[in-house]
Amino acid sequence: MNINKLAEQNYDWVERMGWHNKTTLEALALVASEVGEAINECRGEEPTEDFAEELADIVLRVLDIAHWQGIDMEKVLLAKMLKNKQRGTRGRAK
Repeated sequence: MNINKLAEQNYDWVERMGWHNKTTLEALALVASEVGEAINECRGEEPTEDFAEELADIVLRVLDIAHWQGIDMEKVLLAKMLKNKQRGTRGRAK
C-alpha cells in the first residue's frame, strides 16, 4: 500500500469520527502536540516502548492534513528527497 492510500484511509476514519472540524492551523497545532508526546517518550537514556506509536501519530496527523489539502505525499516526499540529495551537505560535516 502506498503512502497516499494510507493517507486516504486515515482521512476517511478521521472523517467518520467527526474530527474534521478544525482549521489547518489547528490541525498543525495537533501535530505539534504529538511531537511533544514523542519528546516525552525520549526523556530517558533510550526512547520508551511508546515512542514508535507517538511517531505514528505524528505521521498520521500529517497525512490527514495532506489528504485534506489534496497533496500527493508520495510525489512530494520523493521530490524532497531528491532535492536534499542534490543539495548535499551544503557545508555541513558528513
